[in-house]
Amino acid sequence: MASLSKRPRKLEVRGSKRPLPSGQLITKWFADEKAQEYYFEWYAGRRIIPPKTLKLDWFKNEGFSFPTLLEHQELKAFLEMDGPYYPELIRLFLCFASTNEGVMQSVVKGKLIKLDGPTLKAAPGLSGTRAEKPHPFNFGDFEELTTFRDCQRVPSNTNYEKFLAGGMKKNSRLISFIIAWMLKPRLHNHAQMSRDDILLMHVIKKKIKIDWVSVMNN
Repeated sequence: MASLSKRPRKLEVRGSKRPLPSGQLITKWFADEKAQEYYFEWYAGRRIIPPKTLKLDWFKNEGFSFPTLLEHQELKAFLEMDGPYYPELIRLFLCFASTNEGVMQSVVKGKLIKLDGPTLKAAPGLSGTRAEKPHPFNFGDFEELTTFRDCQRVPSNTNYEKFLAGGMKKNSRLISFIIAWMLKPRLHNHAQMSRDDILLMHVIKKKIKIDWVSVMNN
């Protein structure tokens, strides 16, 4: 997720300008006209990554081993979430988002929403409460090259400079795409792992329980 401490980049909207809502909508969504203008200048045209879902039992039945690793991390409910989503409400959440003691929060249509431990546990079933505020990316035994090499089909033919997922064993490759598309989603470059991606691969494959609420908030 992009850092919310940085000023968002102004978006160029193709075609005619999007009309502003009516005065009735202003009182429903925004505190005042200034807040509305800020939203339509910076967030109204922002692209939202469509949510993905998968069925771990199907992969189990097909002989894959990675579902048990994800279930050990208590990620099954989160990864299998399905149903409608509302891009406009997501944009409103991001527009007015802030952080309070490491927890993302925002006001949407007059309601305060916090992505804290109880919320993320009740809705998507993520583990962790942030009670001790653990740092999810701090493991003394982690070595990214070793982890990446252990995932390769043919380690001797692997390019260790770009961390591409294409040469991985099938279970490791699927985990890498689940990380890039669902656990730490981004808009592009899903086939190339970052250091954080490789660390999440490490904790998943080694069955190291971590605070996934912290991971999502970071």
